[in-house]
Order: sequence, then C-alpha cells, then structure tokens
Amino acid sequence: MAEKTIEKVPNKLSEDIFCIYTNYESDHTKPYTTLLGCKVADLKNIPPGMTGLSFNKSEYKCFTAKGNLMEGAVWNKWAEIWNADIDRAFTADFEIYGENAKDPKNAEVEIFVALK
Repeated sequence: MAEKTIEKVPNKLSEDIFCIYTNYESDHTKPYTTLLGCKVADLKNIPPGMTGLSFNKSEYKCFTAKGNLMEGAVWNKWAEIWNADIDRAFTADFEIYGENAKDPKNAEVEIFVALK
C-alpha cells in the first residue's frame, strides 16, 4: 500500500522514504506531528489527500541506526538520542530510509536531529 502511495508523488528526487517529526509541542515527551514522504523538486501539484512540507535550513547532527528494523533498531537509536546531552531545537527531525534500509533484517537508517 505504501509503495502505491509513494508512486503517486510527482517530482520525486529519489526513492528514499522520509519520516519527519515536526510541530513539537515542546520536546519529544509531548505531542508532535509525524509525516511520511519523499524529497521532491518542488511543492507544485500536490496530489489530493497529501501534504507538502518544507522547513527552514538548520544545523543537524546525524546518527545511524543499524540492525533489524523489526527488532527496534531505529527505536533503540532514538532512545540513545533522547538520553544524550544534545541541545536540540525540536523544529524538524527526520529519518531517511534509503538504499541501505531495503533489507529490514540488516538495515541502516540515517536520523537527523535539528540543533539549536
């Protein structure tokens, strides 16, 4: 189902899937918005039922989650991030599920955390 939805996105720059965390009420312990999507050339012609999102450039710290996605590889990396001494901006953080994430048993997912 997700593949068919992604196929409908015009102007895709790659097949990478983005999971974006934004609109934080305050920090990761309070409500925030999660969106799935892909990077596009522009936000023209957004299909019905989909949302276009852009956010300001920011400084990011990159982490890499490695391992089995079904066994919590990404969740475990987020747990490390939540407990780390990082001056986070809580504006827009995102994960990229690229070529190295196609094997869910041996995946690598990049996590970008916005800094102040």
